[in-house]
Amino acid sequence: MRVWIWVCAAAVLLATAVGAEAKSVYTHRPDDPHAVYLEKGAFGVKGDGGADDSDALQAAINKVQETTGAGIVYLPQGRYRLTKTIYVWAGIRIVGYGAERPVLFLAPNTPGFQEGHGFLGTGRYMVHFASNRPQRDGPVVDANEFTFYSGMSNVDFEIGDGNAAAIAIRFHVAQHSSLNHIDFHIGHGRAALEDVGNQASDLKVYGGEYGILSVKTAPAWQFLLMDSVLEGQGKAAIHTQEVGMTLVRNRIAKTPVAVEISKGMVEQLYGRDLVFEDIGRAGVVVGNVWAAHSQITLDGVACNNVSKMLENGEGATGYTEIKALGRFWREEKLTLGLEIGNDGREAGYALRHREILLHSAALLAKTDIPELPAMSEWVNVHTLGVKGDGGTDDTPALQRAIDTHRVLYLPEGMYRMTGTLHLKPDTVLIGMNPVTTMLTLLDQEPAFSSTGAEVPMVESARGGNAMMISIGIGTGFVNPGAGGVMWRAGASSLLDDVNFSVGRGRASNSLSPNAPPVPPRTGPRQDIFESQHPSLWIGDGGGGLFRGIWTADTVANAGLVVENTSTPSIVYQMSCEHHMHYETRFHEAQNWTVYALQTEEEKPAGAEAFAIELVNSQHILFTNLFMYRVSRNTMPKLNAIESKGSSDIRLENVHVFSMTRLAYDNAVMDFSSGVNVRTHDFTTFLIGPALKPGAPLPMPPGLFATNAKLEKLADGFSNAAGLTVDDKGTLYFTDAAMQKIYRWNNNAKKAEVVSADVPDPRVVQWVKPGLLLTMDYSKSVYAVPLDGGKAQKIAEGTIEPTGGQLAIASGFHNDIGSLQRQINHSGHIFAPRSNMAVTGFTADEHRGYFTAPQSDVTMVAGGTWQPYMQASQTGTLAVGGKTVVVSEDDDKTYRVKLDNMRTLTADVFAQRGGTGVVLDRAGNVLIAAGQVYVYDAIGKQIGVVEIPERPSSLAIGGADGKTLFIGARGSLYSLYLK
Repeated sequence: MRVWIWVCAAAVLLATAVGAEAKSVYTHRPDDPHAVYLEKGAFGVKGDGGADDSDALQAAINKVQETTGAGIVYLPQGRYRLTKTIYVWAGIRIVGYGAERPVLFLAPNTPGFQEGHGFLGTGRYMVHFASNRPQRDGPVVDANEFTFYSGMSNVDFEIGDGNAAAIAIRFHVAQHSSLNHIDFHIGHGRAALEDVGNQASDLKVYGGEYGILSVKTAPAWQFLLMDSVLEGQGKAAIHTQEVGMTLVRNRIAKTPVAVEISKGMVEQLYGRDLVFEDIGRAGVVVGNVWAAHSQITLDGVACNNVSKMLENGEGATGYTEIKALGRFWREEKLTLGLEIGNDGREAGYALRHREILLHSAALLAKTDIPELPAMSEWVNVHTLGVKGDGGTDDTPALQRAIDTHRVLYLPEGMYRMTGTLHLKPDTVLIGMNPVTTMLTLLDQEPAFSSTGAEVPMVESARGGNAMMISIGIGTGFVNPGAGGVMWRAGASSLLDDVNFSVGRGRASNSLSPNAPPVPPRTGPRQDIFESQHPSLWIGDGGGGLFRGIWTADTVANAGLVVENTSTPSIVYQMSCEHHMHYETRFHEAQNWTVYALQTEEEKPAGAEAFAIELVNSQHILFTNLFMYRVSRNTMPKLNAIESKGSSDIRLENVHVFSMTRLAYDNAVMDFSSGVNVRTHDFTTFLIGPALKPGAPLPMPPGLFATNAKLEKLADGFSNAAGLTVDDKGTLYFTDAAMQKIYRWNNNAKKAEVVSADVPDPRVVQWVKPGLLLTMDYSKSVYAVPLDGGKAQKIAEGTIEPTGGQLAIASGFHNDIGSLQRQINHSGHIFAPRSNMAVTGFTADEHRGYFTAPQSDVTMVAGGTWQPYMQASQTGTLAVGGKTVVVSEDDDKTYRVKLDNMRTLTADVFAQRGGTGVVLDRAGNVLIAAGQVYVYDAIGKQIGVVEIPERPSSLAIGGADGKTLFIGARGSLYSLYLK
């Protein structure tokens, strides 16, 4: 008892200090009939700082899952002692309220928090944001790329001494998830956050070994941290790799390192308006300066007692140690990474920086995000006759509420609309979870059925500072006149945490008890794709602040359209996905800053889309820009960004990628100048009047025959890949989407179909005595005869080969580890439905053995079949044999050796990723990666061969073995070697 009296007394003292600093955002109890309240007595909770409230908090979270699925737990002011990990299921948000914020705390020496987790991360979690709640006693699955809408707000954390492995929150979530208004007092614990996702704001982290520890986010999108403080960490404030770490208006102080990138790893780091203070070692510790995926941009970092800005940046052109100009100084602008020149070509890896001396300590810039109105001003729309039951027409009551009250609170529910809601210049609409508070349309609403001008569900006034927060928009499936939000408000207006969902959204039926059933579909879903107006339209002088927006409605003809406006505006993290042709469009738009825009293209929803269209627009910054195509896409798409008549468009930290071999062919195409950018990852590029195509590059010296010229041999393909040659130099290749395998007939000068029997043939490999080994996307392996006979499936063998040769992927999208795991029979265990969320490892995963008939060549494959499914080229290798392979995802080319039939060792040959690679007789290495890059035998780049289309695969053949064949999307090319 004495121990607990001491703990509680110490907790009271600490609470007093914390409470004085942490301002409660939600000072009163929001009334919501669908929410769960952990009020005193409910679920046995005490909230007194002494009792163990773990089970009570978990029971409240479980109650939300059992009733509304996604939803809200409201946590009143109090001190809640935890003794074990609390799991927050997908789509659930925990919101604190009261005059002071509630506190979740870990008492000193809480059992179980002294050593780290066996698999996930590095520590033990107080709160673990997870995927869906498991059935019965099933295992808890970590949050992953399908974990949306989760979050926590207005709740503080404390970790007592003796909990060295304690981490406050694990937050490996996806879109529309956030952490806001949280103070973390970590003491001697491990960290405040581990494995972050989406965004966080107004966090204050004190103490811990680290403030934030994170690897790549669950969906591989960026993470935005803004308006936050990290102070007093023992090792580094932020330790990160591949996160897309986007930092805006944060203060980092009293720690050895502000941002530490894992050794040898990459990060797309962007920071703006930061303050580094009392940093003992370095502002940023770089991981791998030579990778194109490594991009560092700092814009306005005030340094107070910071001795140097960078560590481990050696190797980049122009690198010098950036030392302090004095006690107070400012990093005006710093870029470190691959630059793109005015001709669209790679201009090399460089460090550029500019510093100025300050005469006094700089303070952190004030946030531009407006504060919520005081809760005393909130009017609950349920008190004004609004139902939110999914069936009642709430349009008249909601419009009257808007006309008569400035600040409206919408509890969870589905609010049926039959007409447009017209906001006043100062209207504030507040929800708490955009998947459970939605404005929705039933199909075929008369006011939205016309195919003419847009009829928005919500329309702002012109100018003013209107706000719309944590509310979803569902325009239905069959409303051809509908648009989501039409926004003409002013520069200080705000759309925050707004979701534009397909149909009526994802909420459970309990939130719309009076909604009529969704009628059965009578036609193909594609009939309604792109049949509505944009989800979010901003124009006619409108603008504002747009944070945490997700537009994934394929029925809309675009996610975001900005036109005819010069109002300074800022996007803080936006996901635009699955639109048929346009994700975002900027027409006659000026003065925009766009942080952490992410686009995604599905099949068919987005297979033909590009990410950004710019027409007659100026003065726009895109930073930490991620543009992604999913692995189900089978056809190439030419351009991610298309620009016409636009200038001063700055692209900083750009990442074009996919889990397939078919990301966008060009990152940028500027039609006004004719300049395109093939490179997928780069740090800086400026669209403007200085763009001009460069003169043709000379052929790399010593490789090609005198006066050799690139020759187009054939065209009309969707993607010429999988190049291989036989022992006479005859070339074979695939066109997977067209289900064809071809042979190049040099005498007839044409491509001949060898086989059309294999559905979606990925790659081919010629094997003696004379057939092709290939596989399709269904993970079947075939033997294709060369005499016109029918391709035959090869039965999976069960006896592991002890000799002969292995057919291995030599040019592939996935990492080198995926190839090594295939060969050594190990594998990853993934979460249900996921091909990204790893939940464990297996050292003896099943493998099948597919041996070509009358041959000693075997393909060993199983598990995910990575990297074969996304390979563009294969080769064969016997024990003791050596070759080169290239990985697009790793951004590296490797020398590999097959040590034995279960061991492939790899050493980095060159810091250049790609999809195809070949060795010439002199030992030079040619890599297909946007263009054909040529390296000498020791790994030094000696030239570039430019190809009119993006190359995917290479082979050297011909009757004399001196023809370089290049498979390049729609065409087949050749060059004659020396």
